[in-house]
Amino acid sequence: MSNRLDISVHRQTAFGDDGQLEVTETSVETSIEDFGAEVDHRDRESRLDQPAASEFGVDDRPEVARASEGDQSALFADFDENQQTLAGNEAAARCLFEE
Repeated sequence: MSNRLDISVHRQTAFGDDGQLEVTETSVETSIEDFGAEVDHRDRESRLDQPAASEFGVDDRPEVARASEGDQSALFADFDENQQTLAGNEAAARCLFEE
C-alpha cells in the first residue's frame, strides 16, 4: 500500500496584472525566472560515477584516491577549559578570525 496522497485540482489560480488572484482554465507553469532569478541553462558535464557494492553487506568497491586536505585551519583555538584571555574572557570561545 502506498502512502502517497492523491491530489485533485479543482481550480487553479494565477496572479493577474493587478496583483489579484484569478481563476484560470488552463494549467499555469511558472519558473523562478518569472520572479527575477537568473537561471543557468547550460548543459552540465556529468559527474564521476560513484562506485557501489555488488551486494548488500559486501564492500567490494575499488579504492578511491583521496584529494588533498587543502589549506584549512581551525576556526577556534584549542585551549584548556579554564584558560582565559588577557581581558578575562574564556579563551576557548574566542574565534581565531575575529577582527
